[in-house]
Amino acid sequence: MLRELTGEERSAYLRGIHPIWGGLLDEPRFLAFQRRLADAPEAQGRYRILGWFDGDRLLSAVKIYELHGAAAGRALRVVGIGAVYTPPSLRRGGHAFAMLQAALERARTAGAQAALLFSDIDVTYYERLGFRPVESREASVETSQLPKPAGGFRSAMAGDESALARIFALPRASEQRLHLLRDEWTVRFQLRRLRELARARGVGEPEWGVMAETRSGEGGAMLRFGRDSVDVLDAAWSNDSAREALFGGLRDCMQRTGRIRLRLWPAAQLRGVFTTTERRSSIAMVARLAESAVLPERGGPTELALLDHN
Repeated sequence: MLRELTGEERSAYLRGIHPIWGGLLDEPRFLAFQRRLADAPEAQGRYRILGWFDGDRLLSAVKIYELHGAAAGRALRVVGIGAVYTPPSLRRGGHAFAMLQAALERARTAGAQAALLFSDIDVTYYERLGFRPVESREASVETSQLPKPAGGFRSAMAGDESALARIFALPRASEQRLHLLRDEWTVRFQLRRLRELARARGVGEPEWGVMAETRSGEGGAMLRFGRDSVDVLDAAWSNDSAREALFGGLRDCMQRTGRIRLRLWPAAQLRGVFTTTERRSSIAMVARLAESAVLPERGGPTELALLDHN
């Protein structure tokens, strides 16, 4: 049976995934972070943790996201899948596979037309469920590849969410390749994630973005910080002067925080700007849940940015 996790069931799942996705957080902080995110107003109706049960026994669990996208000029309802987990003692029993089959069927019945996940395991497992891998590339950019800061930028702050969503949405307005929409929920949910993560680490308001404001244009980038990198979740700009100011702001951010590289996935306006390589993990995979969905073929191009990797 597939149903939403509650109480101790959710805690058991979070304890299980902590060694895999806990990062540098100890278990109590990781559990508190994940609980606050799941209970946040931004999560309601769009993010759930579902479990596969035999009676009251939890066999496997997964995070489910209700997303909105488009491809070939058509709107798409997309179910996002993440953090699939089965307790070690129950593995190789087909529980995760059965759970995902049920979750995909539930999403299809509810009107989802496509499914999306990012795989860190052999893709053949998900291919058996109807998924296929699509373009999965990334860029690693050194400080010297960015222009020197020359003003026209500032750190993003509370209240910039709407402007950032609008800036991100503009280059995707006429995009034909598969992409997820840049509605305000996308930005606000990711910002909630960054804030709750900062809270779990015992720090204040995180630095989460750069805004570019020039006489003739505007731009913005949403960020998170890796161990040695500034990760660009998404970025966009209205003209060349705004791009120059934005990239100068990103270089300034790297220098101030002691990060040695900028990491990004080449989507939308970030496509073609820097040299990219194939990713070895977080392989994007899509599955058609409705015949009307127009999706890329195996290895085909998409416009999926780091912001889309939940």
